Amino acid sequence: MLRLAILRHAEAVPQGTLDDSERPLTEAGREMSQRMGRYFRDEGLEPDLALVSPSLRTRETFEWFLRGAKRDVKAQFPPDLYNASLEGLEDLVAEAPEKAKFLLIIGHNPGFAEFAVALAGKGKKSELANLRRHFPTPCVAVIDFDTKSWKKASRSEGRLEYFVTRGALAKL
Repeated sequence: MLRLAILRHAEAVPQGTLDDSERPLTEAGREMSQRMGRYFRDEGLEPDLALVSPSLRTRETFEWFLRGAKRDVKAQFPPDLYNASLEGLEDLVAEAPEKAKFLLIIGHNPGFAEFAVALAGKGKKSELANLRRHFPTPCVAVIDFDTKSWKKASRSEGRLEYFVTRGALAKL
């Protein structure tokens, strides 16, 4: 079995004078990222590898996530992950190392929402409906696949195990 966590970055400062890739997290974004890490720790979710978009807001989301999780996770920062399309995300995950049984990816919409919806063909109906309705900052969809190869983790074959949004994190 393989497990994929699709984590949309936390709240960043609005677009303005900074280049989009250099927008930092807001204070609330840092706090929510740390809470997401605590959630992972409390649920026993321990990724083997993180693929993180090289944008500042995703790198900061990962940094604060690690603080909350109180553990290290090996990370790579592939340039193609910045604003990747559905097809680009499929290609990136297909190339993940076989030894990474639990992969965490941190990036951006609209690609991340499309990717999560495309992969999650099974799961609790109410959670699937929530996932399809909105993929806010930050949120995570954890999807399991009954395969041993990331190349075979394909559309509609995943089972949505967790879908956690900012609203749920605020209660932690």
